[in-house]
Amino acid sequence: MNSDQQIWQMFQVGHEPSFKILFERYNHLLFNYGFKFTQDEEIIEDSVQELFVKLWCNRDTLSADVAVKNYLFKAFRRTLIKKIEQSLRRADVAQSSLDYLPFTIELPHDLSMIRQERAQEIRDKLDQALQQMTTRQREVIHLRFFEELPYDEIAEIMGLSTKDTYKLYYRALDSLRKHFGAFGLLVLLHILNMLRYP
Repeated sequence: MNSDQQIWQMFQVGHEPSFKILFERYNHLLFNYGFKFTQDEEIIEDSVQELFVKLWCNRDTLSADVAVKNYLFKAFRRTLIKKIEQSLRRADVAQSSLDYLPFTIELPHDLSMIRQERAQEIRDKLDQALQQMTTRQREVIHLRFFEELPYDEIAEIMGLSTKDTYKLYYRALDSLRKHFGAFGLLVLLHILNMLRYP
């Protein structure tokens, strides 16, 4: 299987099969990421489609030296938020910041490493903890643990400095620590790491 970089370079010279591979490789990931912002599947699908149409139309002007996953997540996020804001304007809802976007993290139901009752208890506690976080804290947890992105790429996607991304991440961990305690947080971080590899 070719690397993202090789596929990207082939796509840039108009190789349609490479473009198809790129779409198939990232369509589902982008859709899942979009679902954290809104449950409106039509808006998410439109955003994914618009992103890939723009990519194809502008392929010869795009940089050849990009971190493909990072680039796609950042471009998709920008497209999706624009569409959500347009939808809200049409619905006459005025909001001044991105904090109104829910950005939910849904945990897998199969936590086989622990007994079912304990798994449910941890899920409930984690759900409560996540609800206490800001939108951006939930997003940074998602991008770091579930998308496995490094801090500099998360910073670029979220439009933050790397330093601010670290701060946001550690504030999110502090919020979790309040619910789980120091030892409980270590267990939780282990569980989150395990969930990255279902």
